[in-house]
Amino acid sequence: MTTQTIDLNDLYSVADYAERYPRILSQHMLRYQLRNRDENGLGAACVRIGKRLLISDTRYQQWLAKAQEQAVA
Repeated sequence: MTTQTIDLNDLYSVADYAERYPRILSQHMLRYQLRNRDENGLGAACVRIGKRLLISDTRYQQWLAKAQEQAVA
C-alpha cells in the first residue's frame, strides 16, 4: 500500500469549498456528488477526519477533468 501526501492547505469542508467556487458549485450539488462518491469516483478526492469529510481541491479538479474526458468520449 502506498501513502500519498496531501497538503493540509488543500483540504476544505463542503461549505468552504462551495464558497470558494460559488459560480460553479453549490453546497447542495457538492453534497450530492459526495453522497455518490463510491459510484462516481470522487472518493479519491475525499479525506475523512473523524466525522468530517474534507475535499482536496487538487484531487477534485483532477476528478472533474477525468469526468469531463469520459463525458466527451
